[in-house]
Amino acid sequence: MRKSICVQWFRNILTEVSAGRGRWPQTNPAKDFVRDAKLGQFDSLSDDAYGALLSETEELSTFWQMAQSKSSFELLQAALEKIELPADQAAALAEILAECYAASVTAFTPEDAIPQVCQEDEGEEDWLQEFTDDDWEQSFVQNLQDAAKAVKQASPAPEPEPPAVKKSAASRPKPATPDQMTPQQIYAFLAARIYGQEEAVKAAAMLLYNHLHHRKRNLLMAGPTGCGKTEIWRAAQQLYPSIRIVDSTAITMEGWSGSFKIRDIFTDMSPSEIQQCIVVFDEFDKFCEPRVGSGGSDFSAAGQNELLKLIEGGRILYPEDKGKPALDFDSSSISFVFCGSFERLTEAKAQGLAPRSIGFGNPVEAPSSYDQYQLAISPEDLVQYAHIRLEIAGRIGQVVQLAPMRAQDFDHILEDTALSPLHQLEQQYGVRLHLDSQTRQQLIREAEENHMGVRYLRNRLQQLLDDQIFLHWDQSEYQLEA
Repeated sequence: MRKSICVQWFRNILTEVSAGRGRWPQTNPAKDFVRDAKLGQFDSLSDDAYGALLSETEELSTFWQMAQSKSSFELLQAALEKIELPADQAAALAEILAECYAASVTAFTPEDAIPQVCQEDEGEEDWLQEFTDDDWEQSFVQNLQDAAKAVKQASPAPEPEPPAVKKSAASRPKPATPDQMTPQQIYAFLAARIYGQEEAVKAAAMLLYNHLHHRKRNLLMAGPTGCGKTEIWRAAQQLYPSIRIVDSTAITMEGWSGSFKIRDIFTDMSPSEIQQCIVVFDEFDKFCEPRVGSGGSDFSAAGQNELLKLIEGGRILYPEDKGKPALDFDSSSISFVFCGSFERLTEAKAQGLAPRSIGFGNPVEAPSSYDQYQLAISPEDLVQYAHIRLEIAGRIGQVVQLAPMRAQDFDHILEDTALSPLHQLEQQYGVRLHLDSQTRQQLIREAEENHMGVRYLRNRLQQLLDDQIFLHWDQSEYQLEA
């Protein structure tokens, strides 16, 4: 393995652990290598170069111990178990970690602030050598028991601990694989990575739970741009990599011009992997909008016809075509998620809302975008306003509506270490970033007004940071100002 690859690997794992993402799964690089090979990414390499890259990937994948994914904690442990760390290097590493702790958590107490409790005796090494391992353990345990007895006699008895709190090491819950997780555990995993949108996060958790237990589900998520629809499923991918997020606007039908077909969703997957898949169609409302060509053909209707075959469940056969391999699989166990803003649908329903006024003589207010997404969406609405085929709408078991993000939501997100794009940029660049109050409020206001969500916040922060790095590329701290 090249040193640069090894250094980068350790850096990534340590960054994930120190950022509080130690339990997040990391995909085995061998899986990515196989996918890229199938897609022809290495076709231009010589046999020697390909063999070297394959050997390097195999060596790196040993940390995963044949598993498709492992958490960063597990990978770090597996790496440390392979290492013989000399005492001087262990001391140097401990020094670095201690300095980072002092800089991030709390400063060191001066050495002379706490008196020395015990002095080292001369000939201590000789004294230690007199003990065998068993003698040492018995002496250590006896000293602990004597100390505990002395403390008990000198101190009042503590309140008894509730039985429910007392847990032995054997009874503590062990980290669960996705198929062993309860719906609440899946929800907790997703909720830690998504701000708000509790109903949508719960619906996603239940769909994933049922899918893992071989119960197919279909779900539709409607909400404005930037509210977190797609981000929920990106977070779910960390638990269950067999989730495919597809840009529906890029799909073209078989036989029509365009590089991405429905079959391409599954190109790098085996039939068994396809049957375990969850397919998330992003921007699905745009896919369903009527699109009539010059010859009078309705592209949307044709696309929905092809998609309906997948959703209905049964054998799907795509013949070999222009270098693309043949696909033959059963879609009965695939779960489908349809995400979109569905603005036309919500606007059409909002027109039926009565105008609002508060207080005598106050001007009448039109329904807000927040009100729009509070109106319940029925299967009939999907057919009438979103132009979704009746057969597809009838197979959507649940519709979840996400609320638009408000100013206070963006303010909370900037404060949340796990979610803030500001903290994510700090981790990515290894720098400290400071945001003055005026710039912070300006970005929050702009994000609320343009309805682009957290994506806008991150893009603007990235622009501000780029401006600073361009002028002062070698700094470790930056003040971001709009």
